[in-house]
Amino acid sequence: MPPPPRRARFQIHLSTAIVLMFVAGGLIWANVNGRRILIGGPFIGTEQNYGWPCLITEPFTRYITERRDGTWDESLPDISYSGVAVDLAVSVAILFAVWFTCEWLIRRRAARKGA
Repeated sequence: MPPPPRRARFQIHLSTAIVLMFVAGGLIWANVNGRRILIGGPFIGTEQNYGWPCLITEPFTRYITERRDGTWDESLPDISYSGVAVDLAVSVAILFAVWFTCEWLIRRRAARKGA
């Protein structure tokens, strides 16, 4: 008996796609949910940290000061591109592991049923 024909293109099961959507949503939430701490003193300042597992914005203090002409001046954060690369690599690795596990479980179940 000849082997079954291979699929013509990359396909995943619907249940795997749904699980990947939830995992991707959790990863996005973990990376964009910033932590804000108000700092007292002569200036109003906040500290915001973003990213998981590495910080993509370096811990900084943003000071908002009023100029004499009535405008506002604030400092902006420095972005850590190495932190972005690590976060992206970890996210891709997690998504790949979830995809592989879901597809492996589906194939194992199909093999047990004899399909």
